[in-house]
Amino acid sequence: MNKKIEILRFLIKSCEHESLTVFNNLLKDLNLTSNQVEVLTIIDSYGAMSVKELGNLLICEKKSPSRLVQSLIKKNLLVKKTNKADKRVSLISLTPEGKKLIPQINKANDQFNKIIEEKISNTDQVNELIDILSSYLKGTDSILKIQKRFDIR
Repeated sequence: MNKKIEILRFLIKSCEHESLTVFNNLLKDLNLTSNQVEVLTIIDSYGAMSVKELGNLLICEKKSPSRLVQSLIKKNLLVKKTNKADKRVSLISLTPEGKKLIPQINKANDQFNKIIEEKISNTDQVNELIDILSSYLKGTDSILKIQKRFDIR
């Protein structure tokens, strides 16, 4: 069993590596990384939020997402403004340039999802993998973030 678990471990690691390579390739014309796309997608879906709120939804970054946010501010895709309701908090939101990229980001996301669907097209297998991986992640911050973002239990 120990050998099988080690094989499983490296299969999971390889799937992540191969997936990131494919997805980053789909994003190269946008000059964005998959992590930057995740930030833009979340802010597009949820609206303006604090960096802390973003961190509670972001799966790609364990620590503070400040570095990612700063890189997107430098690209003029995000803007940081003081919250009118609480001056101690800054809210980040998409700039007009950031909003213009969303259709292209959505297209890349759709293309990537189709690539995965072509490789694993059986709905029962997809559901089983979701159950298995969710079980593995039980009790972690990662599964809590996935549950929040996709409204699943």
